[in-house]
Amino acid sequence: MRKKSIWLVLIFILFLFLWVKVGTNANAAQSSSDVTLKTSSAEYDEKTGIIYAKEQSTIQWEGVTMICPYLEVDTIKQEAKSEGEIKIIWEDKTVFSQSLHFFAKDKRVVMDDVQGKGKDFSFQTKKMDFLLTPGKIILTGSPLLLINNFQIRPQQINYSMNEKKWLASVVTILREGWTGQSKSAYYQEGSSFIVLEGDATVIKDGNQLRGEKILIDVNTGKVKVEGNVEINIMAIEGEETN
Repeated sequence: MRKKSIWLVLIFILFLFLWVKVGTNANAAQSSSDVTLKTSSAEYDEKTGIIYAKEQSTIQWEGVTMICPYLEVDTIKQEAKSEGEIKIIWEDKTVFSQSLHFFAKDKRVVMDDVQGKGKDFSFQTKKMDFLLTPGKIILTGSPLLLINNFQIRPQQINYSMNEKKWLASVVTILREGWTGQSKSAYYQEGSSFIVLEGDATVIKDGNQLRGEKILIDVNTGKVKVEGNVEINIMAIEGEETN
């Protein structure tokens, strides 16, 4: 049994080495884009080609660490999956998910029932695709981005890890006393502004503001409208005019 256990671990390590090294020269230095899977022990099923890592396991890529309660690795399909309390950490961001499916061939991680937060924002979504190359995150399935009590509810949100920029499409934005819409919106991490673009409209305090671009200061609530600006002052019911 002891000898068998040692071989199982060696098989697991060998498989992972080949997996993350596909397409690279054996003598080349490890690339910064390599994906590494780690666990303390594993069992290999020769009939199915499945490796079972029953204890806490991690998937690491550059500065991203995904902590899973277990990993089930399909050596034939070159895929890994886990369910339960899954935690993803990079920079100042923490993400929690209930399931994870890693596709090694295209370095893509698919997660369900996701909640995450950063320094000055939080988000949630039913589905999150994490494209390790080129470092892009796609949120679909009723995504929600929260920035200083502003709710951004789009059809889809794309996040660039290099640019640290959140880009939303077909957007509705909400806050107490506020509502707005636009074809797209973006938020640059560290910025004080949410930027609405494309038929952008905001209704605030009963007044409608429209333009090609609307900048909303998330700290002060001030609004700047640019391009074909329209301002509609809505009459208050019961107000008498002379």
